[in-house]
Amino acid sequence: MKTSRKYIAAAVAATAAWGSVPLVQAQGGAFTIEEVVVTARKRAENLQEVPIAITAIDEQTLQRAGVERAGDYIGLIPNVTLVDTANVGDTQVSIRGIVSTRDAESTFAYVVDGVLSTNPNSFNEELFDVQQIEVLKGPQGALYGRNAVAGAILVTTRQPDNEFEAKVNGGLGNQDASKVGASISGPLVEDVLFGRVAFNSRRDDGSFSNSFTGRDGVVDFIEDDSVRGRMVWNVNEDLTLDFRAGYSEVKGGAINFNAVFAIPQFEAAFGSPQFFADPNDLDFNFTFNVPGENEQETRDFAIKADWDLGVADLVASVAYSDLDEYLLSDGTSATFYGYELTPACQSDRAALNSFTRPDLFGEFFQPFGVLPPGPDTDFQGVYGPYTALSCDGYQYQERNQEDLSLDLRLVSNSAGPLSWIGGVYFAEIKREVVVAYGADQNQGFLRQPYVGPTGPNPTDLLFWDKFDTSVRSVYGQLEFDLSDTMEVALAVRYDHEQREVDNQVPNVNASGLNINLPGKINPALDSNPNGIPDRSRSFSQWQPKLTWSWRPLDDMTVYASYGIGFRSGGFNSVGTDDLLSFWFNSGFGGPGEAVDAELQVRDEYDKEVSEALEIGVKTEWLDRRLRVNASVFRTDVEDNQFFEFFAGPFGLLRAVTTIEEMYIQGFEADFNFFATEQVTLYGGVGLLDSEIKENRNRPASVGNDVPQAPDVTGNLGAQLVYPVGSGIDLVARVDWQYTGEMWFHTLQGEQTPTIWNAFFGPGFNQDFSKSSRDAYDTVSLRVGLEGENWTVTAWGRNLTDEEYLQELIPAPEFGGTFNHPSTLRTYGVDVSYSF
Repeated sequence: MKTSRKYIAAAVAATAAWGSVPLVQAQGGAFTIEEVVVTARKRAENLQEVPIAITAIDEQTLQRAGVERAGDYIGLIPNVTLVDTANVGDTQVSIRGIVSTRDAESTFAYVVDGVLSTNPNSFNEELFDVQQIEVLKGPQGALYGRNAVAGAILVTTRQPDNEFEAKVNGGLGNQDASKVGASISGPLVEDVLFGRVAFNSRRDDGSFSNSFTGRDGVVDFIEDDSVRGRMVWNVNEDLTLDFRAGYSEVKGGAINFNAVFAIPQFEAAFGSPQFFADPNDLDFNFTFNVPGENEQETRDFAIKADWDLGVADLVASVAYSDLDEYLLSDGTSATFYGYELTPACQSDRAALNSFTRPDLFGEFFQPFGVLPPGPDTDFQGVYGPYTALSCDGYQYQERNQEDLSLDLRLVSNSAGPLSWIGGVYFAEIKREVVVAYGADQNQGFLRQPYVGPTGPNPTDLLFWDKFDTSVRSVYGQLEFDLSDTMEVALAVRYDHEQREVDNQVPNVNASGLNINLPGKINPALDSNPNGIPDRSRSFSQWQPKLTWSWRPLDDMTVYASYGIGFRSGGFNSVGTDDLLSFWFNSGFGGPGEAVDAELQVRDEYDKEVSEALEIGVKTEWLDRRLRVNASVFRTDVEDNQFFEFFAGPFGLLRAVTTIEEMYIQGFEADFNFFATEQVTLYGGVGLLDSEIKENRNRPASVGNDVPQAPDVTGNLGAQLVYPVGSGIDLVARVDWQYTGEMWFHTLQGEQTPTIWNAFFGPGFNQDFSKSSRDAYDTVSLRVGLEGENWTVTAWGRNLTDEEYLQELIPAPEFGGTFNHPSTLRTYGVDVSYSF
């Protein structure tokens, strides 16, 4: 049942479970599905024999499907969804209902050319010069470690060899979109040293504009310039060195949300249904005066050695990456009148209010209303967040990371019944996180963590921490052939992580401009007058995985697996507990006495441990013209790490909490069918059933669905490849995607108190019964001509111009949701030429 590892360099040619797969001519002229080789278990094997649910996508399918970023393929895989909103790379991937969490570790391993990436933004980089992608479902920590509780995504880039090749490509589209790319590859020293360089640049103004400034290209825009290089050195017959380096600069929009209230008592008191509205019906209007901007600079370098020792191969890799990122955007302080009396706010309200600019604030007090300044009108408006007024203040964030890792393993290469892998992994990760809120005085912005009271944009609330993480792991796997048709495998990994936090917040007072934030710049300084102390904690876990597979027929594999997944715990910003307790909990002497939300959000959170069971079958029918794979699974999770968003008089706050106990179970299936030599049909369906069993932070949520675990996902598509001339094919591909209703919070209609109880008395509670994302479907189409060394393709995404939410971020104690739209219809033309 083994496939020699020697196929890896020469025959890694994966294909999509949702896209057309290569066909080959069998004896007698019949056409069949080509065998797919994957490296999911760190050795080359036939996809249909690997006891893991895998979707594999080859280079040709990537090109014909127009895959350029992760979202282009993720949404077409059953039981896998992606949310991409707040800033470039701020993606949340849900694999079988286990979702990667903002401000916590990822839930899946992201591996590029066999090297694990720890850069949090690397997953959402541009996908160019890629040879294959493999998406593995279910816990993969035993081999891939580092928080692979939901699965793993393996990317293989194009490898240089003795053949010279070069390629240029470009494209134009609506939204002033453009892209250009180029690559060149070939031998530097024949049979010994090979090199490859690829470049890609993309510009897109996005689907939305700013109503206040009247400008396009300032909301959901993106500018991405990336270059990658790879060099392979065959030192001798036994040793190969693989060098990889990359650099990218990205600029994009940030925090493009509109808010919707979810307070039935407001609807009754003010007589407006807009105070208890359905976010799915929101008419988005972006009016921010602070330029939403996100800039990232990434550098990475990796060396991988493959040394044939005879009985085994020694595979060693060293990887380094460095990310510098900042984010600047509008704030929400006007909602609670924080800067109501500042000269800038008074001046803005005189010029921009519901009487002079109703286009910015909507119908009068439906639900928002802005009044001119004056003793009778100050503190009387109903402000939305992120408005054209300086009264909002601003927010500034940094996410910087530098990391170095080493992976060293031995891989058996014998042809006997026993195969094995044994290895160690080390990583040192340094991360800096800044979240700052301050005053917008219409004097511009210093893009730095702390701005003093005399600066143009003084800081009034600051969270600033440096995190050091040391990872030590040992892992191994044994695969044993019980017979010619049956195999059992045991993989085990032990991870130990030591985490330390060094607080950087200066021991100073806020500027005094925000009436809601007097005193120290961080609430933790009130209880730590000599400075906020450092913190440290360690997390460790054994991660076993047992699999069994059986091939009762040549065209069928039945398998079962059981595994444990682990995601390390961590720290929220120091001051999170103190701030939320003061504003929302009783017993702390603040407005929380009237709210009494009983929150249990701490400055640290526990590790997450999952237990997963899966049974699956992989089959081929009709003389290998039809491939059908299916599986059922159940995952029980303890201390699932969940992102919470808080808004109040202090501004905004992000924190990680835990759901003590939940389960997710489901079914998925996919198929590929060669109807004729020219027509391929493909599709898949995923079904999930989930439930929260215990949640101490939100006890009312027990019995609800797990967030970001839609009941149904599915896709269906067809591809035509038809010869129209000598060496020229007409290629047409259509893809339909469906995603069912999705909740984004554990509270799904259960009323809980809000900060408004501190202003108006009891009863002004939130109700998120309308705050799920509606089910939606999209259609994409690509039609083009392919010659021997050129392509011309017309394409369209979301052709029906479906308007649907990308994300809802509920803020229970605020009593509303922050909502982000999805990209509207896009279309264009792409061309490429190969030398």
